[in-house]
Amino acid sequence: MAEMLELLHVPAEGGGGRPPVLLVHGAFTAAWCWEDTQRALAAAGWESYALSLSGHGGSAGAEQLHALTLADYLQDIDWALEQIGRPPVLVGHSLGGYLLQRVAEHTTVPGLALLASVPPYGLAGSLTYMGSCYPGLLMELQRFASGAMPNPDLGFVRELLFAPDSDEAHLADFARRVQPESVQALSQLWLPQPWRMFPRLFQCPTLVMGAGSDRILPFSDVWMTAQAWSTRPLMISEAGHALMCNAHFPEMMRHLLEWLHSLPAAR
Repeated sequence: MAEMLELLHVPAEGGGGRPPVLLVHGAFTAAWCWEDTQRALAAAGWESYALSLSGHGGSAGAEQLHALTLADYLQDIDWALEQIGRPPVLVGHSLGGYLLQRVAEHTTVPGLALLASVPPYGLAGSLTYMGSCYPGLLMELQRFASGAMPNPDLGFVRELLFAPDSDEAHLADFARRVQPESVQALSQLWLPQPWRMFPRLFQCPTLVMGAGSDRILPFSDVWMTAQAWSTRPLMISEAGHALMCNAHFPEMMRHLLEWLHSLPAAR
């Protein structure tokens, strides 16, 4: 299936010598969620690739989506790394951040940026958080993930992923493009993985960014992710979970570019 994956390439505008950037999306989306990010990266002199995992976006596998596992997604990323041909900076959102942490444990990369990322130990903490604070939202999320809610309500999308003041037209466009997620992969993430909580033996420059209005991941998950990679988290106080699609995108992008330009490989 790897040869049928969508990998969107946007070259840098001028410049050169910097490593490329590989962007991996979270659950329910695909490479399209990085459109603004790829444009901003190109304008700042960074070449980028956005991968759609199997069963997402323009990649093959939609007919067997719910049977896809985390191992399948990791194979997708290995394929993308082969296509790129040289070690990229890894940038992942939510589920994509979890997957890229797994990749960075055994692959030498110039840097790792985690945006509202699932922590190394999975979603057990998120289930407790959502079940305690947003039980109705959790039930709706489970319905959507399984495909029982094919046309998500804009109020649900706003509460789950966006800042309260998000533009209605932007929300509608996002809701039109989202899709169900693999029940198998989500079930694997919901199982506790405490052995992944320990700091990494092999570190790389890491940016951990959280969203202050995130209703999926509590701050404790953001903090523990940063601890695992020996750094401190950067929080965007009013942003929702979908950092790269929120109204706070300019702030997120500014922090991401500042971090990218600080990498030794970019100098």
